[in-house]
Amino acid sequence: MENKPKHAQGKFYRFNRVKRKYVADFAGILSVLILLAVFGLISLFLLVFPRSTESQIEKRKLATFPEFSFGSYFSGEFTRQVAEFYDDTVPFRDSFKTAGYNFKSIFGLHTGEEVKIIGAKEVDKNKPKPVETSKPSEESKPSETSKETSKQESRTSQESKAETSQMGEADYTVENGIIVVNHNGHYRALELFGGGTGNTYVEALNNFHKDLGDSVQIYSMIAPLASEYYLPSNYSGFSVSQKECFDSIASRLDSGIISVDIDTVLAQHTTEDIYFRTDHHWTPLGAYYAAQTFAQAAKLDFKELSTYQKNDIEGFVGTMYAFTQDPHINNDPETFTYYVPSNIDDCVTEHYDTDFTNMSEWDFFSGVGDPQHNAYLTFMGGDEQVVRVKTNVKNGRKLAVVKDSYGNAIPGYLFGSYEEIYVIDMRYFDLNLVNFVKEQGITDLLFTMVTYSAVGENAEKLDVLRTQ
Repeated sequence: MENKPKHAQGKFYRFNRVKRKYVADFAGILSVLILLAVFGLISLFLLVFPRSTESQIEKRKLATFPEFSFGSYFSGEFTRQVAEFYDDTVPFRDSFKTAGYNFKSIFGLHTGEEVKIIGAKEVDKNKPKPVETSKPSEESKPSETSKETSKQESRTSQESKAETSQMGEADYTVENGIIVVNHNGHYRALELFGGGTGNTYVEALNNFHKDLGDSVQIYSMIAPLASEYYLPSNYSGFSVSQKECFDSIASRLDSGIISVDIDTVLAQHTTEDIYFRTDHHWTPLGAYYAAQTFAQAAKLDFKELSTYQKNDIEGFVGTMYAFTQDPHINNDPETFTYYVPSNIDDCVTEHYDTDFTNMSEWDFFSGVGDPQHNAYLTFMGGDEQVVRVKTNVKNGRKLAVVKDSYGNAIPGYLFGSYEEIYVIDMRYFDLNLVNFVKEQGITDLLFTMVTYSAVGENAEKLDVLRTQ
């Protein structure tokens, strides 16, 4: 090929350099225009479409626009809350979160990289090892005899669980400190238990007993987490025995307090649907077995489950989707089955504010919002209230149930057992509970809550109820 003159080669080189510069400039301008268009469309989207006010996935109300004040403005609090509002209330928030979780799932991405035992130390997922329960203080340790009895009962309970539970080794992932198990073609999310003494709970109940005396019978009924029964055997070292924790608590309660052991009873029903797969609560069926055990301890009449009207809500996905952000949970819904007592038409349910004022009558069993996400609100519509049920039973016995959300499913099974039932959430009550019990003529006081409430911060609220 004929060689071009040097001056022609120089012109060709300068031409290519100028062309590359123009192409680069054009590409830069085009990129800026595209970004401006994208940001413009996003801004238009955020301005035009209505902002989300509630997250069904996270089971909470979203942030509200803050009220302006000069103090909050100059402190920076106002602008912080405005930023939080716009970040928290993106239109179609739940849809975008679901799409994001599904995208992560497709490419094998996970939101959690390590296991956290809730309420205890972090545990390296690659080095499974048992976690020991915290030990009670010297002055609150049970006697040697009671410890041996507790150990024997615990061994019996664990053997019973091994015989009844179908959960052996199973595939699992870990999301935000919760195990998501794939077993028998379905996904189940499980909270781990890291142990605890329950000293605050024990002290509070013993103080209630001192204040109320023997005229009011006090009961303690703590509900286990589902991990007590359904944790895969290849992951059992990451969670402490709740039965041993309950036995320790029971051994330190005053002798006048009746401790109701539902852990052992539920262990006999693990092949039934006693806990939700997609929610952190037990099912109404699990609550039925607990209520039955309580009625036996309280020497009450109790109706068989066959006398109740059975109701199903299909497609239920509970709180575990929000906790884990795992699309397998969202894509594997379950049936929410609850039971209405036969004497419901002869009962009156009164709802009060948390200071027992502003009464209104509406059903104990009532749907709130989207039933497929809010099915557990079927019981009383939620927690932030005081509820009184007047039944057609005439036996002079009145029950006060002091509970967390686990306790919401209990009272409906006792409409045939008590003349009146008061339902009080330990987190939302503004009166002195000792005075309230005396004023209402309550004969039975039941403390029922999940493990975490008994050994965690919620237990501190019990003594507040006693002294406020």
